[in-house]
Amino acid sequence: MLKGETVTVYTPTVTYDENKDEVAEYAPSTVDNVLFGMPTTEQIDEAMRLYSVRAQYTLGIPKAYTASLRGCKVHRPRDGETYVIAGDPQPLPPELCPTPWNREAIAGWVDG
Repeated sequence: MLKGETVTVYTPTVTYDENKDEVAEYAPSTVDNVLFGMPTTEQIDEAMRLYSVRAQYTLGIPKAYTASLRGCKVHRPRDGETYVIAGDPQPLPPELCPTPWNREAIAGWVDG
C-alpha cells in the first residue's frame, strides 16, 4: 500500500499596497498523504514551456484536499525544500480514481 508524506501547502492571497503593486501573502495548511514521484520527460517539457517551472516532482494530491493549487508552494520537510506548483492542476472525478489520489501536480523551481 502506498503512503504519502505530510507537507505544508502555502496558498497565496494577493493584496495591493499603497502604490497599487501586488503583494502576495501565503497562508499555510498541512496536507497529509501527498505522493512524490519523478516527472516524465513530457511533463518536464510542458512545465518549463508553459509555466517556467523546472520540474522536480510529480505530486499525487489526495482527494481530501479540494482547494485550488494555482500559485501555491509546497514545503517538503523530508528535504527541507519548498517547490512551486505549475499551473492550476484539476482533480479527476473521484469515481474514476480508485486510489486516495485524484490530482497530479508538477512541482519544481521557477527559472528567472
